[in-house]
Amino acid sequence: MKALKIFLLAAVLSFGLSACDGNDNLPSKISDNQIYFFYQTTCPHCHHAADYVKKKYPDLNIVAVNIAKHDGFKLFEKCANKFNLTENLGTPLFCMGDTYLMGWSSSYEKQFDAYVQPFLNK
Repeated sequence: MKALKIFLLAAVLSFGLSACDGNDNLPSKISDNQIYFFYQTTCPHCHHAADYVKKKYPDLNIVAVNIAKHDGFKLFEKCANKFNLTENLGTPLFCMGDTYLMGWSSSYEKQFDAYVQPFLNK
């Protein structure tokens, strides 16, 4: 079952989001003009967030970053530092310009929808 969940997250990220497969060619800094989705393959909340984004915003350009990879974790730290996130840091974490969204539940969907508006049609 765990292998199936990992496979499904990988499929969602590769087909639904503009993922950096294996974190190849990750940027060295966080850009205000890009959405970053920091995730862990074993995180059920990451799966739910990815499913929601894929379904509602299939053409949205998002850099999906696996924090289990060294370069992914380094970029994750840069996002955390940008927003002074020091305690209870976790995934999923979306960095979206001058806002962030950490964690996921159905109650976060409206907040994500509001934050994503400036990135639509880019």
